[in-house]
Amino acid sequence: MKTKHLIITCLFSLIFFVTNSSAQSYKTGLGLRFGGLTSGITLKHFTNSTTALEGILSVGRKNFLITGLYEKHAAADKNSSLKFVYGFGAHVGFFQDGGSYYYNNGRTYTSSTVLGIDGILGLDYKFNKAPINISMDLKPFIDFFGENYVYMDGGVSLRYTF
Repeated sequence: MKTKHLIITCLFSLIFFVTNSSAQSYKTGLGLRFGGLTSGITLKHFTNSTTALEGILSVGRKNFLITGLYEKHAAADKNSSLKFVYGFGAHVGFFQDGGSYYYNNGRTYTSSTVLGIDGILGLDYKFNKAPINISMDLKPFIDFFGENYVYMDGGVSLRYTF
């Protein structure tokens, strides 16, 4: 429930800031992703004006996850730099002692390494006159090991841009 409240609060904050300031593009952003199962360090780099690569390094209770995403950005409307983000990617994860994601109902796994696929859908905004970017997303992913596990993750990222 805390994650849902955090996402709703951040969405309203993002809408408030977007309607009360203007935005500009950025090339690279480095910061933190706050959210569910894949909280950690995020690095996003644009390869052109509409395409970006994002890496997320997540550390949880007894786990370590590396995610790579290919993302497309599309303007939300003609007068705003608010962008819709969508894309896909993959991840590799490592668990200590057959651990689990930190709030996954106490499940433990037979494997200490996982591979999986990811999707992403969200909003991205760069503040004008400040080297700050904020984004909010839903990131479903599937782990492949022993059995398949499907997760719905969500988060808010705050990045320093350069």
